[in-house]
Amino acid sequence: MKITTKSRYAVEALVSLASQSQGKYAINLQNISKQTDISVSYLEQIFSNLKTAKLIDSHKGPGGGYWLTRPPQEVSIGDIMRAVDHSKGSTDGLDGAIWRDLAIKMESYMDSISLATLLPPKSSTPDLPDANLIHKKVDQKKAKKMLSNLKPMIAQSPKRMAKDIGSIANSVFSWGGQLNSKALKS
Repeated sequence: MKITTKSRYAVEALVSLASQSQGKYAINLQNISKQTDISVSYLEQIFSNLKTAKLIDSHKGPGGGYWLTRPPQEVSIGDIMRAVDHSKGSTDGLDGAIWRDLAIKMESYMDSISLATLLPPKSSTPDLPDANLIHKKVDQKKAKKMLSNLKPMIAQSPKRMAKDIGSIANSVFSWGGQLNSKALKS
């Protein structure tokens, strides 16, 4: 087992994926790229290998992205490294036994570390859901105020809401945008 740039990036990308998705959301490569500073094209190569190894799965289209197929505590760093780096180092020659033993010990060590151990500690503040799953840093106080402003509006009838907002939305997305802009003005 070799520690290559590709395997290091794969570990970093899966830490980002696991921390962003929290096992609930599909995360797109652009979000992972922003968090890790790894190009999307390189992530596509890495994620192709990880998907072949069945460590992740994906869904295309709106709201699509990638997610872990197992909980982070069941994915070892060794699993990730083997998925992206199929090459075996040569252990031929006089010192071959030493290198083979070292490779076995290193592989055993990497298998003993789970992805969960590399995740940042969870904050005590509950995460607020992000409608677009873009995972921007949100000012928690402002978000809670926005939610509390929306509750009375949601309790009103749709006609009353349309009167307050000014027009009736023609889709769920524009309705959400109208509600959001109304809440921000409050």
